[in-house]
Amino acid sequence: MEALLKELGNPEKDFKAIHIAGTNGKGSTAVMIASILEEAGYSVGLYTSPYLETECERVQIWDGSRRMIDQAVFDALKEKVRAAADNVKKTLHCADATFFEVYTAAAYLWFREQDPDYVVLETGLGGRLDSTNTIEKPLVSVITQIGLDHTAELGNTIIKIAREKAGIIKPGVPVVSQTEGSLVSGVLKKAAEEKGSDFIDVSAMYDFGGGAVSRGRKETKKTIPSGSVPMIGLHQLRNAATAVEAVRASGIEVSEEAVRKGLSKAFLPGRFEILGKAGDDGPCFIVDGAHNPDAIEALTKAYSAFAAANKIKRTLVIFGCMKDKNSVRMVQLLTGGLRGCSYAAAAADSERAEDPSRISGLIAECGRGCKTFGTAREAYGYAKDSGFECVLTCGSIYLAGEMRELFNKDHNQ
Repeated sequence: MEALLKELGNPEKDFKAIHIAGTNGKGSTAVMIASILEEAGYSVGLYTSPYLETECERVQIWDGSRRMIDQAVFDALKEKVRAAADNVKKTLHCADATFFEVYTAAAYLWFREQDPDYVVLETGLGGRLDSTNTIEKPLVSVITQIGLDHTAELGNTIIKIAREKAGIIKPGVPVVSQTEGSLVSGVLKKAAEEKGSDFIDVSAMYDFGGGAVSRGRKETKKTIPSGSVPMIGLHQLRNAATAVEAVRASGIEVSEEAVRKGLSKAFLPGRFEILGKAGDDGPCFIVDGAHNPDAIEALTKAYSAFAAANKIKRTLVIFGCMKDKNSVRMVQLLTGGLRGCSYAAAAADSERAEDPSRISGLIAECGRGCKTFGTAREAYGYAKDSGFECVLTCGSIYLAGEMRELFNKDHNQ
């Protein structure tokens, strides 16, 4: 990747970056940071993954317009990168560039052309070996929640995964982390100390409910008011706190008013996204990209609170995931964490998608009935006329994206 970027004239050296890694919460934290900076009057490049409906979602500029890269421009930049990659391959006799290396390099080229004030970069996988880890000295390194996911690539223990994520920490660059648990926090803190970097532990600084007790007295901690963030769930308050502390640690001049307004305008499609309301034209649809056990657990808590607040009694949960995910544990968390729900299994349009029949079997093992659909379209067709008050789709960002597209086309949005 370094050789490729050199061949392209090192576009990564032409912008100031905030770098984000983590298992869950990267995308939400990234858009919150971008929204705060946008509200403060800055132009912001935003690089996230994966996408819901179009690959252009990965590369955006937030400057009041929140525009995606044009598909034709993106395609041209990718071709330019592939040509450069071929030159590097011939010279160094190395492997072909991966698709993510091509995407990342193309995004760097576009950001150089657009010249935003700052760029917020989300890693694709891990951290240490990620294509985005070519930024030599970001303004701040951010590490969100860490859990067991992508274990084949990153390691089969939380410690191994934490070490990979800690690979984005650079000498002298402040580190903002929200990860709970002494083991993971210890790994990150040690890595920061070794690099001479300040370590800012958001979990120790904020109270997300219940307060903290020390030596018989309640500590005074910072809070993020629940109504200040439109994105739903306690985990989004953690992401918001992380975003706020990351902006502060970056040294970028931002007012408290910009922080407040920026958080209030932050939005990331496919994260507990409510598509319409229940009524005469059908049920309320919610799509969420939760695709690992930790994310599913957070989703069950968020949806339980949402259903109780809105007096929802009849919910259909449509679940589908990729073959390499921990489907057994996710199904256990869903069926154990949600009460009074019906279930359906569906497959996203991907060769990696898990067989819906297997998912139905896992749900049956947990004592729940489950309908089986081969595609998202079949599941949507059933759900919209089934009499449920709410339909919750989760397990895969790709399945969430397909369901979102089907709903929007059905409602001319």
